[in-house]
Amino acid sequence: MSETTPIQFREDVLKKFFGHIKSGESFFVVGAPSVGKTRLMDFLMGDDPDAIRRGIKPDHQRVKSHYLGEDSAAKTWLARVDMNRLHSKNDWSFHFFELLLHTLLLTCNKNEPGAENDEMKARLASLDADVIQSGNSLKAHRFLEMAVDYLYQSYGVKICFLFDEFDEVYKEMPRELFAQLRGVRDANKYRIFYALFLRNLPDRLRSPKDNESFYELISRNMVGIGPYSLQDTLYIIRQLENRHDYELSQKKREWICVTSGGHPGLIQALLAIFRNQSGAVAQMENVQWFAGQEPVREEFRKIWEGLLDDEKSGLREFARGNKSAMSQDTGKLLAAKGLLKPSGSEMILFTPLFENWLLKQ
Repeated sequence: MSETTPIQFREDVLKKFFGHIKSGESFFVVGAPSVGKTRLMDFLMGDDPDAIRRGIKPDHQRVKSHYLGEDSAAKTWLARVDMNRLHSKNDWSFHFFELLLHTLLLTCNKNEPGAENDEMKARLASLDADVIQSGNSLKAHRFLEMAVDYLYQSYGVKICFLFDEFDEVYKEMPRELFAQLRGVRDANKYRIFYALFLRNLPDRLRSPKDNESFYELISRNMVGIGPYSLQDTLYIIRQLENRHDYELSQKKREWICVTSGGHPGLIQALLAIFRNQSGAVAQMENVQWFAGQEPVREEFRKIWEGLLDDEKSGLREFARGNKSAMSQDTGKLLAAKGLLKPSGSEMILFTPLFENWLLKQ
């Protein structure tokens, strides 16, 4: 096995992702719980957990360079915004824009050292310190704009802010902040853009009329993240085998590929069942037995709790054979999340295990 994740990992998703980056468009990434959004983000940022575990130095340019080319990648910053670092929601405007400014500083810290990067780092640190000392929301907003303009005018840097696990913030954040985010982008068109990582469609989380200008910015550009491709599934299985020092037979690997439907959480759950239950091999033809095992049920609970009511009711009816009961919009969303997949001329559930579990709900 290679020491780092293959560069082709999640290629089906990342081609679309970097297509929006190249065009300077804001967009959103939607996927069900436990489908691997955090792992995808780590891979994007060069924070490969398995490489780090082996003591391999992170390469923050690797994935960008593959999709954008080295020159463009060096001038395109992917700034990962950790909303858990939002100090307080009592003053949304100050804390949110200061967080974005500080995120630029953290992103700069990950770049290769050199005179140019040192200059950028010193400038961004000065702006952030000034904002923190002032505690002023307008200053936080204006200094973020100054930082974006400075990075582009002086060094040609374009910025894509990646907002991870953004569902709750998208629902709660004051509409004025969305308007201000749109304003920052409009003043710096094609220099700054946003990528929202969500579990549900933006219009399901909040009425588009409530943040209309920002919604228009992202609504036409969706990237769906579903289960792994066959190639990625095999890689993950082998990686888990190495991590747990447990070797599967080729037959078991192929069975997990098919039975998991490529869902990351299910891959781990099925591997755990084989490791911990000696009788699992004898049950490989018994879908109902595996669907009833606690690790599998727990993964389905995670998926279920992250769905909206119309998705739940649509999936129940779909499992019962009443496919026409699901609206077209709901079907498109479930397909984007990878819970439904094409099979010939029709759509089916991503794994028969899920169908068995749904029939009991």
